[in-house]
Amino acid sequence: MQKRLCALLACLPLSGGWAHAQLPSSADEAELKAAILFNFALFTEWPADTLPASAPLRLCVFQGNALLTALTGLQEKQVNGHRLSVRTLPAAPGAAQLASCHLLVLDAQDRERWPLLKHDLSTSSVLTVADDRIIGSSGAMISFSIANRRVGFDVDMMPVKQARLTLSSKLLRLARSVQ
Repeated sequence: MQKRLCALLACLPLSGGWAHAQLPSSADEAELKAAILFNFALFTEWPADTLPASAPLRLCVFQGNALLTALTGLQEKQVNGHRLSVRTLPAAPGAAQLASCHLLVLDAQDRERWPLLKHDLSTSSVLTVADDRIIGSSGAMISFSIANRRVGFDVDMMPVKQARLTLSSKLLRLARSVQ
């Protein structure tokens, strides 16, 4: 799996349509989404007070998330001078634990905890990415969707701006929708 993920990471930024990538027969959905998440990190700027130069970039996920195994393949990758660190959060993280994340990946198992997470993150610079339609439509910054084996994403700019994050125009152009 590590070799396939590395191959996806190597070719995705070069192709103009990576955001609406067709699932290759040799890769599974989780690996493709992990590679796209890596690109989300590449094309996001965090405020210097939350992600100082050379500090690790923390990608957080809850145990049981369908993408967890694929996301661990990103461990130690470099993102704009930051080493990517994948963390598994406890079932009920405190606000400080959440705020120490830079990127939080959610899926359907997180629906019940999402309202509290969203409240706890309201003053933090954490990029929230939902691999779930319901969480995606209720305040996540970026949400994945799949149609006909094609992975796409939508962006909600209001929470992005509230979090003081900057998404590259390159990333926004590839989104299916930007609100």
